[in-house]
Amino acid sequence: MDSIAHFYREINSGFLNKSCDQGFEISYLAEYDDNDQPLFRKFVNYTPENHEKIKKMMDGDDCMEFFIHETDLINYYKDFKIKTLSDALKNGESPKKVLKTAYLLNEQILKEYFENIGSSRILRTLEDLVSTIQDCMAQGKLEFIDVFLITKKDDHSYTHCTNTGMYCMALANKLKMKPEAVREIGLGGMLFSIGKKSIPYDVIIKEGELSPEEFQMIRKLPSATKKILNDMKCYSDNILKMALEHREKFDGTGYPFQMKGERISLYARVVSIMDVFGALTAARPNRKALTPFTAVNEMKNNMTGHFDTRILINFIKILADAAAAKVAPKKTDTANA
Repeated sequence: MDSIAHFYREINSGFLNKSCDQGFEISYLAEYDDNDQPLFRKFVNYTPENHEKIKKMMDGDDCMEFFIHETDLINYYKDFKIKTLSDALKNGESPKKVLKTAYLLNEQILKEYFENIGSSRILRTLEDLVSTIQDCMAQGKLEFIDVFLITKKDDHSYTHCTNTGMYCMALANKLKMKPEAVREIGLGGMLFSIGKKSIPYDVIIKEGELSPEEFQMIRKLPSATKKILNDMKCYSDNILKMALEHREKFDGTGYPFQMKGERISLYARVVSIMDVFGALTAARPNRKALTPFTAVNEMKNNMTGHFDTRILINFIKILADAAAAKVAPKKTDTANA
């Protein structure tokens, strides 16, 4: 069972937002009990009306550590941060601008799970956010490359999961999947690898051959992720299959079940491509990020049998068409000059 500390997230005065019209309780770390477990006490109830007073109090005490409970944090994201984004889109804000903010918020929510608090409940907030992201992509008629340019390219697990979900949605849109399928595959892409939380960071980012012990850790990732999601009892079979089957390879040499061809679920075949593409186009401590075309060429030429060729070729064509569309106006302008 998680200790009570896992349900509190440390905050500072910069967390407070005067525009937030909901209250929540701010606690402080009072002491540790006989089992060395932290004990939290109520500090103050935050409301917009007392924003400046509380901010000044928090800034003025360098000795105290302040915390928000997970339940209040979830409500803060759902009822304030995500709602604010949705309202901005409805009120005519640029879809691309809203998407950039939604991306950072998605990354922050996943960071809460990976680094700040212990419960998986925080992941439920992604469902509403995915709907807003989908609206941004649809209203802005955004291409895959537009989404790619918004994403960060670092090696954090929460960034990689955010990127993979966004890439899955962008690709699903171009493949003309139904809106509900786009949302589902996007959410699954954000959750497909959350089991990494239990794997040491140096193992996750290690390039080259893994030791037998490290490889066993990685092999357990799909099953560990599926168990976390299954225990939450709120995700579809498609999302669970994305978690369990994303390390399967089209030629049957993957794991954990050595599934082959179309026995691997469609969503898992999509997320496996976006997973590797996202990893190759992100920087690692011992290598630079690859460009999109270098990455897909690497996948096509040096990872034979890993992916569903039809989906991969469609993806490459989508990138090529987007690149051609950006070049075409320049050629036209030159011809008219």
